[in-house]
Amino acid sequence: MRVIWRVLCTKHGTKTQELKSQEKGKAMQRAIHAFLVVLTGSAICWAQAPINSPSIQAVQENPIADDTTKPPDEQQSPSEATTVVTSAPAQAPQAPTPATAPNQQVQTVRERPQQEITGRQPMLPAIQIGPAQLRVGGYAGLTGIYRSTNSGGGTGTNFATTPFRDTVQGNVNETRLSAQASRLSLRVDDELPEPNKLRRLAGYFEMDFGGVAPGSVAVTSSSFTFRLRHAFMTADYGDTFSLAAGQAFSLMTPPDGQISIWPADYELSQAVDTNYLVGLVWARVPQFRATWRPSTRFSWAASLENPEQQIGSNLVTLPQCCAIDLDAQYNTGTDELRIPNFMPDVVTRVAFDPVESFHLDAGAVLRVFRHTVQPFLEDFRKTGFGAGVNLRFNLAESNKFIVQGSFGSGFGRYIGGLVPDVVFRSDSSISPIRTWSWVGGIEQEVSKWTFGGYYSGVYIHRNVALDTDRSFIGYGFPNSSNSNNRLIHEATVTATVKIWGTEERGSIQLSLQGSGLQRKPWAPEGGLDSAKAGLFFAQIRYNLP
Repeated sequence: MRVIWRVLCTKHGTKTQELKSQEKGKAMQRAIHAFLVVLTGSAICWAQAPINSPSIQAVQENPIADDTTKPPDEQQSPSEATTVVTSAPAQAPQAPTPATAPNQQVQTVRERPQQEITGRQPMLPAIQIGPAQLRVGGYAGLTGIYRSTNSGGGTGTNFATTPFRDTVQGNVNETRLSAQASRLSLRVDDELPEPNKLRRLAGYFEMDFGGVAPGSVAVTSSSFTFRLRHAFMTADYGDTFSLAAGQAFSLMTPPDGQISIWPADYELSQAVDTNYLVGLVWARVPQFRATWRPSTRFSWAASLENPEQQIGSNLVTLPQCCAIDLDAQYNTGTDELRIPNFMPDVVTRVAFDPVESFHLDAGAVLRVFRHTVQPFLEDFRKTGFGAGVNLRFNLAESNKFIVQGSFGSGFGRYIGGLVPDVVFRSDSSISPIRTWSWVGGIEQEVSKWTFGGYYSGVYIHRNVALDTDRSFIGYGFPNSSNSNNRLIHEATVTATVKIWGTEERGSIQLSLQGSGLQRKPWAPEGGLDSAKAGLFFAQIRYNLP
C-alpha cells in the first residue's frame, strides 16, 4: 500500500499537498478530542478511586436533612443546621463525634447535581447574628467548553444562531476555559416566635460573572462582569401563605415539587450549559408573588412579573409604514431599559404532589403588547398568552422521569428568549407568533454518579403578511433570513459525581455534558436546510460548605 501511495503522490503532487493539509487539520482535531477524552477519563478514574481518609465522609444523623423532596414538616428546620459564632470558655473534652464513633454507620454526602444552589429548606451551616441566621454559599470552578462550530459566547450557548457550514464560523470549532459560572450567594433567615402571624422572614442574593464582557476581556486578565442572578425577600404568614418580592425565576419555570421561589426548587435539568436546554421554559425577572400551600399535596401561586415585549435582533421584517416607530417600542437586544411596556405579565401556577414519587403542575401567563405610530392618534394592543405542563415521576428512588411541554402565542420571551413575541401587519397591527416547546428526560443515580439524558426543542410557526408594496413582512416567509428558525432541537447527556467532600469543608464536584444541536430555518439558503453543532462541557467546582 505504501508503494502504491508513493506512485499516486508522484502523479498527483499538487493534490497530495492539499490532502496533507487537510489531514494535518483532522489530526489536530483528533488530538484535541483525545486530550479531552483522556482528561475526562482521568477525572472519572479519580472519582471512582476508593477514598481512605475519614475526613471526606460525614455522618447523616438525620437523612431527611438532605431530602428536599419530602414535605416541609418532615424536613430539618433551619435551627438544626446552625453554627453559632460566639466566644465561650473552653469546655471539657467530649465524646467522639458521630463521624468517628466506632459503631456509627458512615454515609457519603450527596450534592445537588444541578447548577442552582439553594432551596426553600436551608442546607448549609449558618452564622448566628442575633436572632437571624446568615449563610454564605455558592461555588468556584472552571468550565471547559468545546463546540464544533464557533457560535461564540461563554458558558451559555446561543441556540438560535448556530452557524451554517457555508460560513467561516460554521467551519471552525470553539475551545475555551471559563470561570464565569462561579457563583456567590448570601442568605438570611429569621424565624419569629409563635404568637406572631408573621412566622419567618428570609432574604437571598445570588451573583455570578456572566455579565456583559468587554471586547478584550479574554486577551489579558479575563475580568468578567459581576452579574445579579437573584435578589428577593420572602415573608411566611402562618404555615400556609407566603409573599415574595424581588428578582427570581419566573413562575412559568416548572418546579420539581411544591411551588417555591428558591432557585434549587425548579426542574432545570443537570445541564452544565448556563442556558440549560433548548425548549426549557424559564426566565429570571423582577416580580411580586403570593403562594398558598394548604397541604404538602397541593400548592398554588400567582405573580405579577416585569414585562418586556421583544422581537429579537433582525428577526422580524417590519412594515414600511412605521419601522422606526416599532423598533423604538420593542426590544431588539440592545434597548436596555427603554421599552415602554404596557402592564406586568400576570402568571399563575398550580402543583399537585399526591405522593413523593409523583408530581404534576401547570402554569399560564397573560401578556399585553402595546405600541403607537405616527400620527400617534391611537394605540395598537394585542393579548398574548402561554401555558405549560410539567410531569415528574419516579419508578424507583434512584431515578426520575421528566416530561414538560408548553404552547403559547406571544410566548417567545419565556422560552429562553429564542423566539420573537410578535410580528406586524402593513397597518402596524400586532400578530403574536405561536410556539410549541418540550423537554423529556430521565435522571438515574448509579453508585456515586448521577446520569441524565434529555431530548428538548422548540417549534416556531411562521407568521407572514404582505406589505403595501406586496412584499413579504413578518417571520418565516419565502426567502426570509436563515435566522427565522422553524425548529431548534437538542439531544443531551449529562454525568455528575462528587469527587470529595464533607459537610464541614464543602465538596469537589465534576459535571459533564454532551449535546447534539440542530436548527432548521423556514427558508434554507444555498442548499443547506439546517445548521448543526456538537457541544461538550466539563466543569470542576468547589462547593462552599
